[in-house]
Amino acid sequence: MTVAWRQLSGDAKVYYDVVDHGVDLSAYGHQKRVTKRNRHLKLNTCFSHLDRLQPDTKYFFLIADGDSVSRRYYFKTAPAKPKDFTFIAGGDTKSSNQPSAYAHGRRSNRMVAKLRPLFVLFVGDFTSNSEKAERWVEWFNDWNEDTCSVDGRMYPIIPVHGNHENPNGLMDLKNLFDTPESVYYTIDFCGDFLRVFVLNTELSAKMMNVKISGMDQKWKAQTKWLKKTLKKSGHFQFRAAMYHKPLRPHTKGKHTPEQVYRDWAPLFAKYKLSLSFDGDSHMHKITYPLVPDPQGEDGFRRDDKCGTMYIGEGSWGASPRRADALRGWTMAHGSFNQFKLIHAKQDRFLIYTVMTDNEAEVGSLQEGQEFEFPQGIKLFDTPGKGIAIPYPFSE
Repeated sequence: MTVAWRQLSGDAKVYYDVVDHGVDLSAYGHQKRVTKRNRHLKLNTCFSHLDRLQPDTKYFFLIADGDSVSRRYYFKTAPAKPKDFTFIAGGDTKSSNQPSAYAHGRRSNRMVAKLRPLFVLFVGDFTSNSEKAERWVEWFNDWNEDTCSVDGRMYPIIPVHGNHENPNGLMDLKNLFDTPESVYYTIDFCGDFLRVFVLNTELSAKMMNVKISGMDQKWKAQTKWLKKTLKKSGHFQFRAAMYHKPLRPHTKGKHTPEQVYRDWAPLFAKYKLSLSFDGDSHMHKITYPLVPDPQGEDGFRRDDKCGTMYIGEGSWGASPRRADALRGWTMAHGSFNQFKLIHAKQDRFLIYTVMTDNEAEVGSLQEGQEFEFPQGIKLFDTPGKGIAIPYPFSE
């Protein structure tokens, strides 16, 4: 686990233990100094890498320096073997210079705290303007305060580079989230149960609509890495990808360069990618399982047995756009603020779309209730399918 914080002055340590000692520093069995310190946008971001942790375990921690001690937090590590868990996938927030969208995003944040997922897949677009340090400070403060449950539980975030992180997105995510430099990587859960491929659509020069030296080489390197790593991932029961720009956006006016479809869709099909999470368009979308087909509608055809289910498209807080670019293989769609809640079972996933605008009316789950639904929650009901969309898919 990586613990990250902004250090204003001096040096701090992370104190952690499997036993809750409150704010009694002397009682914690483990300490970790700063592993890495990055200075970016005049922000002094510190990281402590906590290793040799026990699986499926609560770790209580706090951060302290010579001047102050943080509140006591805790996180939960993933199981080492297949075991049921929940996670959230979504993206696209805004900053306070866009008041309405900003308020909606904070509601979605608070819904995370109420649902208690094991982790959050965030598919990019964190702020309105990533070149302004104050926007990042605002985002991180909100994430810390709003997604943290009342008992101090925090939820790991797995970040993606979005177009609102351009033009400095690689530097932003590397320095503020401690991602690999080109912001594509894998992360595994529960042994050989699930591998998540974190991909970067913004490495395409065509995507950014600019001429930047080396960008095409970065894109080719990522695609080569994706093919190689997918090929070596066949022993995972499920494989999922997350990235920002949809291969086929579901709102008019949004377009993704054909390069992304051409290079990725055949690999997703060949190596049987299970789920694909995207954002950017600010709407709700779930497709039937799909494989690429030049003769199919917009390059895809439905294949319930071998296809990838595409899920998105953002609107964590950003103003929803119309779902007006639908295809015959679109299963569910809508225009509202939302994210996806996934119940990961040992043989399947159940995908729920959480409508977040009524967060203030929603109750909170307690520890151990992760597979229940809090009072007042609104889940999108897909006509003819219900609130739970399964993968593997069956009618």
